[in-house]
This record gives sequence, C-alpha cells and structure tokens, in this order.
Amino acid sequence: MHLSRLALDNFRNYRTVSLDFSPQGALFYGLNGSGKTNLLESIFFLCTARSQRQATRDEMIRFSSDYGFIEGVFSTPDGLMHKPMSIGFSQNKKVSMKADGVSIASVSEWFGHGTVIPFGPDDINLVRGLPKERRAFIDIFMCQIDQEYLKNLILYKKNLAERNALLSLHIDDMQLDLYEKSMVEHGAIIFLKRQEIISFMKPLFAGFYKEISGNCESASIEYKPSAQCDSDTLNDWKNVFYKGLKNAKRKDVQHGFSSVGPHRDDVLVSIAGKPARMFASQGQCTSLTLSLRMCSILCGEKHKKDTMIFLFDDALTYLDKARTSRVFPLLKGKGQIFFATSSDRDVCIEDIPHFTVADGQVWCA
Repeated sequence: MHLSRLALDNFRNYRTVSLDFSPQGALFYGLNGSGKTNLLESIFFLCTARSQRQATRDEMIRFSSDYGFIEGVFSTPDGLMHKPMSIGFSQNKKVSMKADGVSIASVSEWFGHGTVIPFGPDDINLVRGLPKERRAFIDIFMCQIDQEYLKNLILYKKNLAERNALLSLHIDDMQLDLYEKSMVEHGAIIFLKRQEIISFMKPLFAGFYKEISGNCESASIEYKPSAQCDSDTLNDWKNVFYKGLKNAKRKDVQHGFSSVGPHRDDVLVSIAGKPARMFASQGQCTSLTLSLRMCSILCGEKHKKDTMIFLFDDALTYLDKARTSRVFPLLKGKGQIFFATSSDRDVCIEDIPHFTVADGQVWCA
C-alpha cells in the first residue's frame, strides 16, 4: 500500500494542510525553512509514532497550539482498498492513535503499518556517531518488519530501567535477579535477531559499497554485541547473557548502571580494514551510510511484502550525480519516493508530482 493522502493540523509550521499523493510519491520544493523537512517528518511520524529528528511530541506541535494531529490514508495501487491512520498528541502528553477507525492503545501495535526508510545528511552519524546511532538504525528498521523484535525490545528496556534503578539503590541480589532473568529472556532474542539481520546485510553492504565507489574500495560491517556468543541458538545466547550480567554485577552496582546487554551493542563499519569512524573521509562516509540504507531496502523486501516509503531530505545534496544514477533505478518500483529540496537542480526529476512549499503552505506546482 502507498500513502495516498496526508492531512496535518498544528504540526510544526503548518496550521492545516491536506495533500493527495500518487503511488510514485512527491517532490517538495522550497526555500530553506519553508517546511519541506517537516512534511517528511510527519510521514515518518505517521509510520513510526516517532520523529527521525529525535524531537519530542510537544516540540512538533505548532507554536501557541495545544495539540498536533496527523492523518494519512494508505491505499492499494488499484485504489480499491483504503486504510486511514491518525495520530493526535497534546501538550499535556495525551496521545490518540487510530487505524481504520479503531483505537490503538500502544506504539507497539502502531509500528509496521508503513515501512519507511529515510535518507538525509544526518545519516553520516551512522558512521561517525556514537554506537546508539547505529543501534537506533537497526532497532527502528527491525521494529517495522518484525513485531516480535519490537515486543521484546520494549520489554527489555522496561526491565533494564528497573535493574538500573535497583543498582543505584544497592538493593539485594534477590530483587536484581528477578529483573535480570526477564532481561535475559527478552535480550537474548534481540541479540539473536540482530546477529541474523546483520549477517544477512553483510554481503549486501559490501556489494553496494563496491559498486558506489566504482570498484575502487572495500567496506564491511560486523555485529559487535556486548555479550560474546559464537552460537546461533537462543538458549546459548540466554546462558551467555545471564553469565555476563552476573559477572558484571559488582561493577554495575558501583557505577549504578548495566554494562552488559543489547543496549551496549555496536555495529562496526570498516573501510579497507580500518574503522570508518576514524579513517573515512566525508565522501566515503556518505557512500557507507548510503550502502547501509540500501541494505535495509532489500531486507524489507525479504521480510515484508509491502510497498516501502523512501524519504529524501535534500536529495542531491546527499547524493551526487554518480550515486543518484545508481540508486534511483534500484528504488523505482519498490515504493513511494518523497523528496524535500531547495535546489533548482532537483526540480528536473521527472515522473513524480511536484509541490511548492512556502511559509507553511503547500500547492501542486
């Protein structure tokens, strides 16, 4: 299904706007600060109930307004089936989510209605940023294609927070053990699923980077879990993780936080055998992050047979001419593409409806 309609009330700089989209997507053209990126953010939020810019809900509410509201309609290519989705949020932290007119109580039920993959200049943090950036990349994508992963991630984080709270209070081992057993139950599944998805992505990543670099360089990705396990069975991961928590308990009590678990994982990105975070140039980092995003597209195709939504923020700023010529043929036919650009060069992109954005207003060009 594709996003056929988007309506906003009091979202960012938009008082109200309603747009209809074709299955191909749209190009939003306007000056910097006009609200183009806000439109992409609203689509990402509609699909995931979170902002790709790490903004809180109240930060997305229009200035001097009490609430924000996003409504979208997902339709089949033949136009015979339509699925309305809406999410409203207020300054007093209340949230209302509905799918097909039915209220949804939790974010875990919301995830997965639309698989969205963003591309943008900030993606460079996937290489140069902290491990939490790479964990977030894996987690957001996995949660969209695997409900079991999402459920276990939520429960793991809940029990992790409880253990950390007890550690800071130096509570006895019996209480800690209750949360540790639950952390192991859910965390082992996260470890294993991350290992599986990154193993699947590894050859794809190497191939994409080789092609993008013109066969001049090699690159690789490797899963770096905080608990080391050479097995691919769930019970082995549970045993390794449980022992890791017990061995680290004294240190964890001293520092007041858990030092072992999926929340401490990383994905090592290397170029020519060296850590890309330290040695890759700006251009190389762009190619590496692009390769990661392309991997997620093929993973999405394998695990979820549905149309994907691609969000390009400042498309040709992020993708040079050579990369563009390689990327867009791969994306064509796999989903909707939404561009936000302030460059006249991007307006020459054909086969996609153009919209002009200015001062919180949007109209078809």
